[in-house]
Amino acid sequence: MKTKKIVPMLILFSVLIVMPGLLLAGEVNRCIICGMDVSKYPHSRYRVTATNEEEFITCGAQCGLTLHLRFKEKFKSAAATDLLSNRPLDARKAFYVYKSSVITDMAPGFIVFAARKNAESFAKGFGGQVVDYDEALAIWKKQVQQ
Repeated sequence: MKTKKIVPMLILFSVLIVMPGLLLAGEVNRCIICGMDVSKYPHSRYRVTATNEEEFITCGAQCGLTLHLRFKEKFKSAAATDLLSNRPLDARKAFYVYKSSVITDMAPGFIVFAARKNAESFAKGFGGQVVDYDEALAIWKKQVQQ
């Protein structure tokens, strides 16, 4: 008789202990703009910081620039990921290749490089326009407004 009551209680207890862990394991970090799983794009990840110090992760420069445009005066800074080293850098010091034949996170896309010479070499092989941060922001602002 006691065994019949203990088994269901043990099963219920096990489910209550295990389920939260299983639910959290399936949690996905999503781009704040497009909803893509950012873990799939470590080579293009982009982080935007607002003036209130809140941080937002995007899948790449294109979504990061979109967020900058939306934040306007609430935008504080951004960190882009260099395609070659996979390391973050100040997005305003980066160089961007726009509209190459390579699509990293989404089209038409911006691909980030820490050094202009690397961006130029990439553009020579894969096409695209090499621009600095302000130029990238201006290009994207025009695209978004169309």
